[in-house]
Amino acid sequence: MMEWSDLTPRIELSRPRPLRVALPVLLCGDLVDSPEHLGPAYIAAVLRAAGAEVAIIEAELDRDDDALAEIIALRPDIVGIGLTTVAVEPARRFGARLRAALGPAPLIVGGGAVATHLGATLLTNSGWQFLDAVVRGEGEIPMLRLAETVHGGGDLGAVPSLCWRRADGTIAETAIQRGASDLDRLPFPARDQLARHGGRLPYVRLSTSRGCTGRCAFCNAPHSRNGVGPAAKPWRGASPRRIVDEIAALVGRFGCNTFDFIDSTFEDPGGGEIGKARVRAIAEEIIARNLRIYFNVFMQAQNWSAADQPLLELLWRAGLEKVCVGIESGNDADLERWHKRSRLADNTRIIALLRRLGVHVAFGFIAFHPWSSFDTVRANHAFLRDHVGHNLRRFTVRLELYPGAEVVETLASAGMLSPDFHQTLNPYAYRYRDERIQRLASCLSAIFDEEYSHNSTLREVPAVFRFETYDIVLHNFISRIARAYPGDGVAGDILAGFRTELAAIKHEMARHNFALVCELTDRAETGRLEVADARRWAAPTQRLFLDRIEQIERLKMRYGLRLRRHGIDVAAIAAASQPARISA
Repeated sequence: MMEWSDLTPRIELSRPRPLRVALPVLLCGDLVDSPEHLGPAYIAAVLRAAGAEVAIIEAELDRDDDALAEIIALRPDIVGIGLTTVAVEPARRFGARLRAALGPAPLIVGGGAVATHLGATLLTNSGWQFLDAVVRGEGEIPMLRLAETVHGGGDLGAVPSLCWRRADGTIAETAIQRGASDLDRLPFPARDQLARHGGRLPYVRLSTSRGCTGRCAFCNAPHSRNGVGPAAKPWRGASPRRIVDEIAALVGRFGCNTFDFIDSTFEDPGGGEIGKARVRAIAEEIIARNLRIYFNVFMQAQNWSAADQPLLELLWRAGLEKVCVGIESGNDADLERWHKRSRLADNTRIIALLRRLGVHVAFGFIAFHPWSSFDTVRANHAFLRDHVGHNLRRFTVRLELYPGAEVVETLASAGMLSPDFHQTLNPYAYRYRDERIQRLASCLSAIFDEEYSHNSTLREVPAVFRFETYDIVLHNFISRIARAYPGDGVAGDILAGFRTELAAIKHEMARHNFALVCELTDRAETGRLEVADARRWAAPTQRLFLDRIEQIERLKMRYGLRLRRHGIDVAAIAAASQPARISA
């Protein structure tokens, strides 16, 4: 197990000149909406404490010239690139450009989930020759030891959790070091990106635990079934006081008020008495310090029942605003396939519990996978229609493969994994048991963009995707005003009117979505589905979603004006304090 003396620098990285480290952040996936990446932020904090000069640099997709110039100007000794499945192709392109610009001198090292699970394989993968090394597992201590080795001229063989390419081209590696056991001893992550954006991001990410007690077959986040190396405990959490200390510091420094807990499961370990006691303590500490914040978390459905209503209400009072639940399926057969502990009844129950509180429920969902049947597809459609029918994107989500996920090996054993998966890392590099369903899944994605149906690349964000985010913004607009004025009957009536009109619009969208998926599913089952059939829905769907966004914006302005006339400053809901009452 890691000793905390490992966090103590062994040499001074500031002498004779500071070691220079560049940590580019590739803005892909979730990092587009809110770009802060906590992996580099923690590593930067550790290296700076040892005296290194560290720059966290944002690189936009296909517009990375400025980031490249910034790194070149730094003249780094080390460049560390975090690798996720969604960023594989951008990372490969950016890394190649970086190596060409910097030459052979700096050490370029990869980290993150892809590097952790592929290890030495990545260094022999075509297109990744720009990498000198990869760090596997949690990065703080290996990156500190690597920095000391580069700065002091030591032996890479003394760096834990490292795979590297020797001068003769052969690959060497060291044993993976166990992860941190006491998260309270880690420094707070460096908030360079938050500062870069003036403290104004849609939400600020918080990492309060590592690991997960779940066992989902599609997931490559560290959990009890897919650990790499000698793991620490499957789950480790920071103390409630430490967590709220970080929140309070961020509120005090930046005035931010919306936080996103990125922990795989908020109520871990196990969702039982210990986990819920920790959750309760976090909520009580937030309330005790009078922190006027909102926060989002991830939960597992089976962990929550009507008996937890008092705890859920406490979380709501502390600021719980949105929960992403790993619903994953609308039928029990698929839930069993993914090793989910939840069942359909659990999923239905948690949606009702959270919505009754006024919490927005987001879905993790896999609508299509290699073993899908038309029965399970239709069951998924019916479930989505009943619970989130206006969100067309959820009807179209295909299983994505992540290196290290159990399902990758299952597909390989069944002969359903594309032979080149570990080279291309294409998340859809598998075949379906029923080719008709493969065509259906691909055609539904082609509604958004034909290229997206092949490799999940979008040239521009379609209105369907925009509405999914917009729906959260709408919920927060209504919810935050309702929180601020719980006893105001007039405000409540105004908001109720807005909700009623919104519900009617969403019902219309749900009818459109269900008709779309049912028509294409019927055509697929009878062998009559072509890409052109799906593309015929593209323009009407784009128009519908754009029109409804504009319609809702007009409604929002109208109801906002009524609230202002009542004396409520609706613009202030984004501030760190309660919306102000306007004097007459």
